[in-house]
Amino acid sequence: MTNMVKILQPTSSLKSKFFYFREKYGLIHTICSYIGRYNRFFWKLVGPNVTRSYLINWEKTAEHRIVNLGGGNNTLDGCLTVDIKPRADAYVDITKPLPFTDNSIDGIFCEEVIEHIKFDNGYQLLKECFRILKPDGVIRLSTPDLNWFASRVSQSIKTCDEINTVFYNHGHRYLYTQEALYFYCQEVGFTNLKISKYQDSNAKLGYLDSHADRFSHPPEISQYLEAQKPN
Repeated sequence: MTNMVKILQPTSSLKSKFFYFREKYGLIHTICSYIGRYNRFFWKLVGPNVTRSYLINWEKTAEHRIVNLGGGNNTLDGCLTVDIKPRADAYVDITKPLPFTDNSIDGIFCEEVIEHIKFDNGYQLLKECFRILKPDGVIRLSTPDLNWFASRVSQSIKTCDEINTVFYNHGHRYLYTQEALYFYCQEVGFTNLKISKYQDSNAKLGYLDSHADRFSHPPEISQYLEAQKPN
């Protein structure tokens, strides 16, 4: 497994992008995903079917299966990025059962995702991640750290704005304390839980972290947790 993360970036011209995506996904997938960027209803209808062949081919050919869960357009080399957004590799709704067989995935990377769905969906997602991971497989979660925001509540009036911005301006549905995220991961069966940090070189999937750099926010506003499915 490499320690470097590469965000796949096609060249800048529209023609070059088209040929890049056609080579990667195929013509129909490419055309439909382009239309889907402007028509979400269309993509919701066709996305699951037109991206299925790419997902199946990845399952057959990937040497080391790492799923970038809810990664949007942050397509990472060596990972299958799944999301309902058309720029992901494959259409997957993370509030529903994941389209992978039991014990089939080596690693799951879930960066700043779980807070965007309701608690019940988030808990079910953790159970689904546990199901699809191979024994000894690793999940890495990062999500806004409610502890960090709570510790700043009494510091200034500005902090009130910061907390409300995090809750309401980014489509967040449920924020976790470190203790809560640890507890729920443990409750669904994960073991060897380790509190991590941004781009942690000692973590198995820490090299994939990029959210703080891509969105220019301090890494410490988030929490980072890795856990393992027992053998």
